[in-house]
Amino acid sequence: MTFNPDNPNEHLDLDIGPSVYDPYDEAMHDPPSRFFGLLKTFAWAVIGSRPAGMPWKGNTTFEDYVEELHGTRDEIDKEEDRFLSTNIEFSLTPTDPTRKVMTRKVSVNKKQKEFYHVVRPAIQALADRVAEVKNLVPGQFNPLKEFTDIWVAGEFVPNPDNKPDENWKTWKFTRVFASQEECAAAANEAYNRDSDDEPADDAEPDNGQDVDRAKLAPFLEVIWKQAGGDSAKMAELLADNPVLSPYFTVDSPEVLAVMGS
Repeated sequence: MTFNPDNPNEHLDLDIGPSVYDPYDEAMHDPPSRFFGLLKTFAWAVIGSRPAGMPWKGNTTFEDYVEELHGTRDEIDKEEDRFLSTNIEFSLTPTDPTRKVMTRKVSVNKKQKEFYHVVRPAIQALADRVAEVKNLVPGQFNPLKEFTDIWVAGEFVPNPDNKPDENWKTWKFTRVFASQEECAAAANEAYNRDSDDEPADDAEPDNGQDVDRAKLAPFLEVIWKQAGGDSAKMAELLADNPVLSPYFTVDSPEVLAVMGS
């Protein structure tokens, strides 16, 4: 298993908290093969350049493209030593609120296979489901542009750009969910996390809010440790956590109990 600087959390076991990294535990745990969470997608133009007359090798430099600074697309296309490209960054907040946000940056470059052979086909295959979830007309939207602010599942698969001695992983999206609850349920099933505290068939019906709070409450202690005993930091971490924020604030009884313990 190779460390991935683009995604340092890629090989963290799901039972290891985000602020804990033990190389001994890391060596003895299998890396996760799947991910579940809230996805955000960002795409932007970059400009590549090289010293005039130099071959296109490892000396290429990239920076964000700004037309006022670098010229128009037509002007750049006429030059031999500059070109425009696109970068895409995927940011995933896992359904497990104790895990850190994961990111993956992909270059849209036909010399590299990652986007065209793995990422793009996966997104295209899920386009109809995206249309269903977002109430869009199939075939009348850009699947990549709409592939954001949605709950997804995916797999860590070998990067097709790997050299023979490399085993970097990339993200292959496999499912799109209509809600956080649907995504979390799929994650629980995939990781065999179904607990015995689910309501019985004859239990008094409710809207699921109390059940969800009960399942998420154990994670509050981990967040409190991350806050370092600072109630203001705790409030900030809760507000920024899309999994916990719908259920808890710093004034919630469960949170007050954790902070007072």
